[in-house]
Amino acid sequence: MKVKNKHYGIPIQKYYFATPQRSSWLDLLLPTAYMDCYTPEKPYLFSTEYRHTLLTDLTPDETSIFQNFPKDTRNQIRRCEQEQCFTLNLNTPLEHFIPLYNAFAQTRGLSLFTEADAINMGQENYRIFSIDHAGKPIICHFYLYSATSSCTNLLISASSQAYHHDTDMRRAMGFANRCLHWQGMRYFKQAGFHTYDWGGYVENTDDPIMQGINRFKRTFNGQKVPIYNYYSPAYAFIEMARQKLRELQTSLTRS
Repeated sequence: MKVKNKHYGIPIQKYYFATPQRSSWLDLLLPTAYMDCYTPEKPYLFSTEYRHTLLTDLTPDETSIFQNFPKDTRNQIRRCEQEQCFTLNLNTPLEHFIPLYNAFAQTRGLSLFTEADAINMGQENYRIFSIDHAGKPIICHFYLYSATSSCTNLLISASSQAYHHDTDMRRAMGFANRCLHWQGMRYFKQAGFHTYDWGGYVENTDDPIMQGINRFKRTFNGQKVPIYNYYSPAYAFIEMARQKLRELQTSLTRS
């Protein structure tokens, strides 16, 4: 899956879930990245970012997949389905996703998401699912997917901040979030996909937020595997500059 966009007039290209090929001179000169690769074979002169993710195998039958979840996870999914407090939406419009995500991103210090970002990804390469309440999404999952690799990747997960101080609602939303993941797995399995990628797993982190995300993802018993991003020299330079800028902004905010 190829995604193209531009920053300050410079074309940037990303390949998701692809097996890296021999790089051309154009790939080396341009900011080029192979993202979320499962093979350690990097293109010539590209740098490597090594990390981990969790994978759920979608090839067994639905009953086997569900039974592989821990008992608490299965019970919470069933409870959400039985209580019917929320509505499952497997065709959430982009215009409903963007305001929910951007409000969430601002609380976490993350980059905002724009319609241009979605256009660059290509409408045929993503899908948005949500849990809706009172006619509005309160939890959204934004997936990238590739039919050629039979893989779907959880790029973004975001929830409404409107119920931050409502303990009962936050608990119910936790159940609903698990239910949304399960329904996402069911959807992609029925569509012929073989792998549900949880979008990363941060090892040895001291960040309480990331520790909580890790704990949540582990409640589905996914398999932890290494994953690789490969960057051309130009892309690596841009990423380094972005990281320095983020660190500077964080430092200024704290001071």
